[in-house]
Amino acid sequence: MGAGVRAHDPKHRRHEHDGRDGEPDAASLAAAYLYGDVLESVVERVPAPDLAAAARVSREWLRAVRAALRRRPRRLPWLVAHVQARGGRRRAAAYDPCAGAWLDVPSPPRHATPSHVRLLRDGARGDRVCALSLSGLAVAGDPLGAAGCVSMAAPRVWRVDPVLAAVGGRVVALGGACRLALADGEDAAAVEVHDEGGGGGGWVTCDPMPDALRDSASATWLAAAATDRRVYLVERATGWASWFDPAERRWGPARRLGPDPAVTVWGVAPGRAGAGVGERLVLFGAKRADKEAECTAVIQAWEVDGDTLEPIPSASGDAMPLELSERLFPREDDIDDEEDDLDDIDGERLSIGVCGNAAGGYVYNAAEPSRGAVLYELREEEEGKAKQGSAAAAVARWEWVPCAPAVQAEPLGRAILACSPVGLDDLAAAVASRAPH
Repeated sequence: MGAGVRAHDPKHRRHEHDGRDGEPDAASLAAAYLYGDVLESVVERVPAPDLAAAARVSREWLRAVRAALRRRPRRLPWLVAHVQARGGRRRAAAYDPCAGAWLDVPSPPRHATPSHVRLLRDGARGDRVCALSLSGLAVAGDPLGAAGCVSMAAPRVWRVDPVLAAVGGRVVALGGACRLALADGEDAAAVEVHDEGGGGGGWVTCDPMPDALRDSASATWLAAAATDRRVYLVERATGWASWFDPAERRWGPARRLGPDPAVTVWGVAPGRAGAGVGERLVLFGAKRADKEAECTAVIQAWEVDGDTLEPIPSASGDAMPLELSERLFPREDDIDDEEDDLDDIDGERLSIGVCGNAAGGYVYNAAEPSRGAVLYELREEEEGKAKQGSAAAAVARWEWVPCAPAVQAEPLGRAILACSPVGLDDLAAAVASRAPH
C-alpha cells in the first residue's frame, strides 16, 4: 500500500483552514488554490490591463506574471489615442492587441503634461506626445502620457510644424520652421540634434533636408519613422524619401519610391529586424480602386531596404484585405457619378497614417481617425527564412481595430494616434491613478 500524506505536510498547508475565523474570503481562497504552475497558467490568460494589478498581489504573483510574459511574450505594440478636447482638456486611451480591448487612461494633472501636444517618434521606446514652444520642448515620460514630462531647451530655429524624433538618446527636429521668423542664414528645412552626452549638450545645427524634401519640409506633408539608428522621411504625395543619421549627423540617399505609380498617398513604418539583417522599412501606399471594384481604396505594403531605400527583391507586396480598407474609406452614397470621375478630387480624399515598430503597427484614416484602424503584424524573421524559396510578404496578418471610445466622445476634438510597447510599470501607473467607477 502507498504511504498516506498527512494534511499538515508543508505541500498541503495552503488548503488548511481554521474554522474559528469563519468562511474564507476570496483573497484567502485565491492564495490557497492559485499558486505554482496553476497560477502561471491562469495569469497567461489575463488581459494586459489587469496584469499590473495581479503583479501587486504578492511576490509569488509577481513572479508568475513575469514567468508568463517570458513564456508568451506579447510582442505587438499598443495603439494609443491622445485626444485634445475643446478648452485644452486632454484624455487618452490605449488598445491592447492581445486582449482586443481599449483601456481608458486617466487624464494627467494639468501641471504634469501640457495641454496642446504633438507627436515625437521614438525608435527605442515607442512614440511619445510632446509640446513645443518658444521656451522649451517637453516630452512625456511614458507612452500613455500619464507621467510627468522631461523638459529641454527649445531648438534654436523657431518651428511651428516640425518632424520630431528620438534616436539613440538624441532628439531630432527636422523642418517645420516659421518662415516669417527666419533670421539671416536660417533655413525652413533646418535640422537640429539635441545631444546631452556630447559637445556639452544642447542643440547642434546639421545639414538641412535634401532638395527633394525641401518644398514639403513639415510634419503635415512628411511621413516619418524612427529606428534605433535613423529617422526616415517620406513625402506623402510624391513618395520621395531619405534618411538622417543623428549620430553621424548626415543624410542618406534621396530616392523616389515608386513600386506602384497609381499610389496617391504614402506612409512608412519601421520594418522587421533580425540578426545579420540591416534596417528595413514597411512602405504603405493608398490608391483609388477601379470603378468596378466593390471598395473605394486599395492599400498596399512593400518591404524596403533601409540603406538604399530600394524594394527588397525577395519580398512580395502585400495588400490589405478589401473589407478592411473599405471600413477605413467607406463609400459615400451622396457623391455624384460625375464627381467620382475626377481623379484629382478622389486622390485628395485619401489620407493614411501609419505608426508601428519592428513587430507590427497600425494603419488608419488620417483625415478621420474616428473610422477606426487596421492592425498589421509583421512576419517574424525566422518564419521568413523558412520561406526563402518563395516571395514571402512582410505582413503576416491584418485585423480590424474599432475606434477608441475616447475619440468618439470628442467628435470635435483633435486625435493623435501613436504606437508603443506598454510595460507593466506603465500599466501600473495608469491603474493606480485611475479613478473608481
